Amino acid sequence: MIRWLRSSLPARAGLAVILIAVLALASSLSAGLIAWFSQGDAAAINTAGSVRMETYHLSWKLAAGVADEEITTIIDSLQNRLDSHSLKAVLEDGPTTALQLSYGQIQQHWNEDLRPALERGDAAAFQAQAQSFVEQLNQFVDLLQRQSEQKQGWQQAIQGLALFTTMIVLLLGLYELQYGVVTPLKELVDATQRFRRGDFKVRVNHQSEDELGQLAMSFNTMAETIEESHRTLESQVRQKTLNLQQANAALELLYQSSRSLATRLANAEGLDELIRRFQQRLPGLRLSLCLQGQLQAPAQQLLALHGANIREVCASSDCATCQRHPKTNPQIFSISNQGSELGELKAHFVDGHPMQAWETQLIQALANLIGTSLSLKRQREQDHRLLLLEERTIIARELHDSLAQALSYMKLQVSRMQTLMRRGEPVQTLETVTSELREGLNNAYRQLRELLTTFRLQIHDAGLVQELKDTAEEFSRRGEFQVHLHVDTLAFQLSASEQIHILQITREALSNCLRHAHAQNAWLQLRQDGETVRLSVEDDGRGFSGNVDQREHHGLNIMDERARSLRGQLQIFSREPQGTRVQLEFHPEFLGQQTEGSAT
Repeated sequence: MIRWLRSSLPARAGLAVILIAVLALASSLSAGLIAWFSQGDAAAINTAGSVRMETYHLSWKLAAGVADEEITTIIDSLQNRLDSHSLKAVLEDGPTTALQLSYGQIQQHWNEDLRPALERGDAAAFQAQAQSFVEQLNQFVDLLQRQSEQKQGWQQAIQGLALFTTMIVLLLGLYELQYGVVTPLKELVDATQRFRRGDFKVRVNHQSEDELGQLAMSFNTMAETIEESHRTLESQVRQKTLNLQQANAALELLYQSSRSLATRLANAEGLDELIRRFQQRLPGLRLSLCLQGQLQAPAQQLLALHGANIREVCASSDCATCQRHPKTNPQIFSISNQGSELGELKAHFVDGHPMQAWETQLIQALANLIGTSLSLKRQREQDHRLLLLEERTIIARELHDSLAQALSYMKLQVSRMQTLMRRGEPVQTLETVTSELREGLNNAYRQLRELLTTFRLQIHDAGLVQELKDTAEEFSRRGEFQVHLHVDTLAFQLSASEQIHILQITREALSNCLRHAHAQNAWLQLRQDGETVRLSVEDDGRGFSGNVDQREHHGLNIMDERARSLRGQLQIFSREPQGTRVQLEFHPEFLGQQTEGSAT
């Protein structure tokens, strides 16, 4: 029972309430019972007092000599008072009590002494016994009064004891409330507020077997669990932060390296530096890059890079010799691009711990970057070779279409002159052939200079617009006409080949204006019409006729060839009221294949 009370706060509170209720009920019941038992005491005292008054009254009447009838009435009244229920009610406690004995003495004295004297008419005897009778009545009244006071004392004692016990229970309840409820609750509230502010080390010192003690124990257990979890989370956050910092540094390195490799070709020195810097971003990581040579045929030897400015050459039959730490079991990442195997990247950590997923992804990204850079290097080399071949083809075609034809023409003229000399033709005929040879040499020399100008032509950093401005100013200075320029700002960038072809066609058209048109004005325009780029060169010269000597207009063929290279169309119109208009239209390479529904 006591253990149950100690382990239950509501049980103790309920017991205190029950005790207070029982004490209050007991006090009320005792007061009621004592009041009920004391109901006849006052009436008995009053009755005894009236008997005493009747005795005095009877003595006074006897001394006054009143009639017998009046004396008889007083005697009957006194007898009724002595036999009244109010006096007998207080005598029910038993015959041996002092009050019962005193009442018996009064009855005996009245019945044996006073009443017989009154019946004999002996007033002197009555008056002589009356004083002792009154003394007995006074003693009886005193006993009644003491009995009533004794009952009141019991009532006061019971109520005082109940009040004292209630006060003790209240004090104990207040003490229990203060130290068993208020103080622990205040400590719990303070602990929860500190815990909410982030103080995970706070604990509740209250210890008991009741509900608050269990709550304090649960709070401490919860706080310890959360503190441990918080420490674990902080450690994990620090580790994750460190991993993210390393991953961000590695990603930044990959980004910078990708930009660097995109602007310059990959080589052994650059790849070795990339591996070294990547190893610095992930402490403890060791990388070995094993590269093979040609794609078509297996290489006899392989090149190994370790990010330490140390290059090794290993046998192709055993690529494991590319590993500087052969005792470890490295993870191998393939270096490939578009299905072509370019080598292997071997990775491991010095402490031997297995790679995490994010570390594997970063190293795989490094391997992909190396593969892309090597493939890009080979692609650039192949593009460079193709550009060289294309440029040589263009030079050969230009020489064949211009200078070679002029030289062939002069060769025929020399053969003709030799024939005429063997025949002995007159000098006038020979001079005609000689003048034709001289004119052919001049044309050949002019074509050679144009070809040299064409081959030396290049687009500088200022771009195509500035080159067109410079060209317009150049021909305005060389000729006797003014070149008016209008160039739209294009919505895209033309390729280098497209810019060269546009500039060459422009120069050829302005050159024809300079040599043949005898114009005063020329208009050069470059516009964008939807997905079509349009170049036009107009002049107000003497116009263009189709009946011309092709040997003097081989530039038209060259312009037509360049237009076909741009997958465009070159057109030559007569301009109203006079002059010529050369117009080029093409679809830029940047836009890819022309789509339907494009703006025109």
